[in-house]
Amino acid sequence: MMNRKSPRYISTMAMLIAVALILAYVETLIPALPIPGAKIGLPNIVALLALLTLGFADALVILFVRAVVSSLLFTSVMSLAYSLAGGILSLVVMFLLTRMYKKEQIGFSVLFVSVMGAVAHSTGQVLVAMFVMSTASLLYYLPWLVVISVITGLFVGLVVYFVYRPFQRVLKSGAR
Repeated sequence: MMNRKSPRYISTMAMLIAVALILAYVETLIPALPIPGAKIGLPNIVALLALLTLGFADALVILFVRAVVSSLLFTSVMSLAYSLAGGILSLVVMFLLTRMYKKEQIGFSVLFVSVMGAVAHSTGQVLVAMFVMSTASLLYYLPWLVVISVITGLFVGLVVYFVYRPFQRVLKSGAR
């Protein structure tokens, strides 16, 4: 655990927020998936990586700052509600699932955690859309979003699977 007042901690958080914002921007350049609201979820790579290495509170801060700034810069203020609802629900689900295995034994379980986080993200967004539009008919989108979430969650999980150990080594190398 890094000292939250240390320059190393502050620079790590700033770097993760910057990477999440870059990935959010890159995602806006990718053509839309066939279902409205469906995205690859590139910033979720950072959210899951932060959750696994820094913990829930830091991942939540990164998620919140990224959602606010990216909605102001790249999308719309209305998208903030969808982003936060999906992101927070996703982070909570992933946090609960990560308690099922030891961090030192990260393996393909990160794929399951990522997929469940992606499904939770889509679910949170549909729930907000149902509330905003005052209609339950949007539930018909959910099965399609779940299918896309499984695919995108596998992608995000694979990236985190391959980046986790090198990132953890970088964090530990400066923790002297």
